[in-house]
Amino acid sequence: MKIDFQAPEFIANPYPVYAQLREQSPVYLLEPKVWLVTRYHDAEYLLKSPLLDKDIPSAFNQRYGRNMNDEPVYRMHNDFWASMNSPSRRKLVVKALNAGKMSDLRVLAQESAKQLVDKWITRKQADLMQVFACPFPVQVICNLLNIELEQSLDFLAEIKLIARSGEPKLLDATELETSNAAALRLDSFFRKICRERRKQPGDDLISQLLTAEEDGECLSEDEIISNLIILFMAGYGTTANALCNILRLLFLYPDQRELLLAKPELLTCAVEEGLRFSTSAPITFFVAVESFELQGVQIASGDTIYLALDSANHDPEIFVEPDRFWIDRPPTVKKLLSFGQGSHYCLGAKLGVLMLEVALETLFRRLPNLTIDNVEQLTWEPTWVFKSLESLPARW
Repeated sequence: MKIDFQAPEFIANPYPVYAQLREQSPVYLLEPKVWLVTRYHDAEYLLKSPLLDKDIPSAFNQRYGRNMNDEPVYRMHNDFWASMNSPSRRKLVVKALNAGKMSDLRVLAQESAKQLVDKWITRKQADLMQVFACPFPVQVICNLLNIELEQSLDFLAEIKLIARSGEPKLLDATELETSNAAALRLDSFFRKICRERRKQPGDDLISQLLTAEEDGECLSEDEIISNLIILFMAGYGTTANALCNILRLLFLYPDQRELLLAKPELLTCAVEEGLRFSTSAPITFFVAVESFELQGVQIASGDTIYLALDSANHDPEIFVEPDRFWIDRPPTVKKLLSFGQGSHYCLGAKLGVLMLEVALETLFRRLPNLTIDNVEQLTWEPTWVFKSLESLPARW
């Protein structure tokens, strides 16, 4: 079975292909020593097991045939996952996230959303991705970091360039050079900020990361910078895209939008169902730290394993009528895998869900006549790492 995972048809609607893979080839060979896992139970098992490690440079060392830790974009990923894969260092990041301004997150997000809508509400039409979905999480994160928004809006393009390094398709020399340059620009920016906060610490997240300590252990500056870059990447890649995807679904299925407007207490359920139905970060990958067998397929130590989270979230073994968008969906024993699980659960999940709830509540309250133009003809960015619309034209 040969599948083009970069084809526009697959990017727009991967679920028929995933259904076929779950049935016929649940552990699918993408290329030699690179596998795609599509069933929920298998993905959940691997996320919770010690069989996999998030060693991005090692995964690509094998595929590129050289040491990718020499490349800034892959080194940045490695610094981040070094802190996430270590329980003690992960605990330090959690400690920083739970301190300072983090306690006022909802109020912070509500104020950011209000300020953004105030800027363009009188226009009566705009690309919601450009004027709200992308700048909203960036503004919230900037407030957490105590960084001027104007400094960081330029980073959206940089984040897109860095995200390409996670695509299953290898970068060519020009693409790698461009991604490296973006990683170095962000590294330089945050390294300067770290120096300033060491001299004048505050209650912002950067200061909390710099001072977090547990049993005499602290985060290195490289780990802090990589965590900050990934935070912005999650803000764009996960939150901004998830907001656009959920809005698209609510206008594709007007009965569900009307149900939400009639029962605003379903907002949290609507966000969760949107994240399940159209996972904004559809794939994640790991490296096998030892050999093992899965669904009759022998995985060797050092092999790269991609987990298709959006396929797992549509697995009929877990979810009743998985291809139905259903905001009051009956609860299941198993949870969606959009944020991972176990030690690989996203630390920013709570922040991401909170921002989505605030964004949707603000838009439907401030724009009661909101309409998405040509919702059935919206087009997708040609990427498998993020489920990302090119634009979201709207009127109100």
